[in-house]
Amino acid sequence: MRVIGFTLMSMMRFLKKGRWGAMKRILWLCILLMGICCVFTGCKKNEKAAFADVEWTRTTEEDTEYIYFASDGGFSYSCGCGNPVNDSDLCNGYTYDDKTGTITLNYDETTDTTITEIKVKNYDGNSLELDFNGDIRKFSPNE
Repeated sequence: MRVIGFTLMSMMRFLKKGRWGAMKRILWLCILLMGICCVFTGCKKNEKAAFADVEWTRTTEEDTEYIYFASDGGFSYSCGCGNPVNDSDLCNGYTYDDKTGTITLNYDETTDTTITEIKVKNYDGNSLELDFNGDIRKFSPNE
């Protein structure tokens, strides 16, 4: 707030002295600096994935599996008995790239069976189809 106040006070001084040319340069410099700050700090809106904050389920031959993507980056994937699926207990969150449809799972440590990328093959609100390294798994909302 001090920077904004200082900038406004400086502008007022220039206006009182009739220095319009210098004022225009300072104003353009401020706009340019704000634009550069936005570029470097990622001034973009973080939108949640459309399928986030819904518990998804699928039935396999052995058990029922539950997968959940929280809008804050939390992730869980477990079977009906409560055991994690695909090392999901080692995962500390995820990021989603809407352009490529890729979910990247973040791990502190991995094993040989750890899956770090999941591709969203299809999502229509009533079903979520995910590609786990070639293994296509279809989920529906848990009701």
